[in-house]
Formats: sequence, C-alpha cells, structure tokens
Amino acid sequence: MIAKTLQTLSLLLDDYLKRAFRLTESVMSLQPVNPDKSTDNKIHLFLVNIERETTGGISHSRQAVTDGQYWKGSPVWQLNLYVILAAVFNEKQYAEGVQLLSGAVAFLQANNTFAPSRTSVNISVEPVNIQPSELSNLWSILGGQYHPSLLCKLRNIVIDAGEIKRTGTVITGKETEAKSKHGKNADI
Repeated sequence: MIAKTLQTLSLLLDDYLKRAFRLTESVMSLQPVNPDKSTDNKIHLFLVNIERETTGGISHSRQAVTDGQYWKGSPVWQLNLYVILAAVFNEKQYAEGVQLLSGAVAFLQANNTFAPSRTSVNISVEPVNIQPSELSNLWSILGGQYHPSLLCKLRNIVIDAGEIKRTGTVITGKETEAKSKHGKNADI
C-alpha cells in the first residue's frame, strides 16, 4: 500500500503539471535526490519517514462470523507517510522549478485527498511545518544540497495483509443445550 500510494500521488501530480504547464514530458520523479548526480530538472517525490497513526487508538484482533464459521486476524495498521516534494533543477532553470513546485503545492491544496487505484481508502495530504534547523538536518541526511521543497504528511495508509490467524465453527445456544442434556458425546 505504501508503494501504491506514492505511485498514485506521483502520477496525479505529473498529469496535473503536464496539463497546467503544457508539457510533453514527465516532470515527476518518484525517487530521492541523488547528491552525486547533476540536477535532472524534475520534481522529486520521496519517502522520508513512516509513523503509526495514533488518533485511532489501539487496534485489537479482528474477527468475523459468516455461515457458522468464524475467523480471527491481526489488527489493521494505520500509518502516516512523510514525503518530500523537491524541485531539483539546474541554476538556469531554477525559476521554472520553483514555478512547477508552486503548481504541485496548489494541486495538493485543491486536491487534499485521493484514493490509490483499486482501493476505497482516502489518503489525506497536509503540509508539515519544519524549522530551518530541522530542515538543514534533513537535507544533510539526504546528501547535503538543499532544493526548494515541501514536507507533507500522507494520512490514513491502511496496512492489512489479510492473514487469518485462526478459524473455527460457531457454536450456537441450541447446540450447547443439547450437549448439556445428553452428555458430552451425544450426537446432535
């Protein structure tokens, strides 16, 4: 779900920027900035952190009953992703890069929720405030060179492997009454 979320957001941004700026080539790059490579004149989208969503409380094991059978599974995880949108352009095209980044920010503000393909989960997007010292630390970790960027939080990433931990047959009240009247080994 993490990869699908990032791919969907990158595609949505790329489609919008190509239409809005009448571009023929892709301007989005779903990868971190490579400090050893020269600027590639693209908007980079990349993951910088994953955290557990705490507003939903603590999840417990899930169970369901259908047709006299039950199953139990692990709780669903709700995560938040922190992503960076960075304009990585050479000096001569710096203004163009900032303009494209501004377009991407405007798109996210106007479309602050989206659903990855083949899912019914809405992911929300919100900008994250970051102090200059934290920003400096973050870009130092990423390779040292700062690029105009926006840090965003993507909320409500649901992780569910769908693995069933236990199954069984549901015992109804009638079956337990029959067993107690006729003994443990009575046929029902």
